[in-house]
Amino acid sequence: MDNKDGGSLKDEDMISSSKNDEELFHIMKTRIIESYRWQEDILKPVSKELDITEEELKEILIKRLDMSSLEAIHPRFESSKHFCIKERIHADLRLCWLSDIMNLLSKEETEKIKNKLAKEILKYDKSYEDAIEDGRRELLEFLKR
Repeated sequence: MDNKDGGSLKDEDMISSSKNDEELFHIMKTRIIESYRWQEDILKPVSKELDITEEELKEILIKRLDMSSLEAIHPRFESSKHFCIKERIHADLRLCWLSDIMNLLSKEETEKIKNKLAKEILKYDKSYEDAIEDGRRELLEFLKR
């Protein structure tokens, strides 16, 4: 069935439906992103790290991620904290030199050090700086044995 302009009603309905779906997805994505946990755990720290506003980050996420990706980010973000802290510890204690290049520490010893410090930071709320200071002292004691 055609309308006055020559287009089919089905085409107009599909376009209208598509626009409504896009608006609905935008609203749903915004609700996910604006939850308290998202604000505290993702938006604030990531926008600060990227030196952009939280609104700019929201728009980037809404534009670039689909619903399932948005819903999966928070748990993945939480589980990545341990990995990311360990990578930072690896770099800050120069374990790449001591373990990877000079072989003064085994891979197992390196992992044990990183896991211990990461646990102190994440589980016991020890400041990163204090953990690194303690880690350096313990590392030096270990190397002198």
